[in-house]
Amino acid sequence: MCHNVLMNKIVLWFLTLSWASLTFYLTTIPNFHPSNDTFVSWLLSNGGHFFFFGVIAILIPVKKYYAISLTSLYGLAIEFIQRGIPGRSFGLSDWALDTLGAITFLFLLKKLQSKP
Repeated sequence: MCHNVLMNKIVLWFLTLSWASLTFYLTTIPNFHPSNDTFVSWLLSNGGHFFFFGVIAILIPVKKYYAISLTSLYGLAIEFIQRGIPGRSFGLSDWALDTLGAITFLFLLKKLQSKP
């Protein structure tokens, strides 16, 4: 494997693990409510799931279907962990948003890369 390719993979894995760590931290803060406004809180929570897990899927330096699977499994693992955190709960809808974010971001990336 070429040195540059190896370095690129190492950098991408570092970015992936850093972003995944930030995501884990934010999704495991006890009793976290980003806003007193119910709609804003809902929007930030759902948008956060979609965005943060979409970015994880883009960063993972593996084939795209593996990236979707890994991102989805990571989201599911976090949902199980949240069951034991005060003010957090397991939510299938959150997991669905994680997975949908991964699929959408990878689809958009492919579209952007295929433009001449």
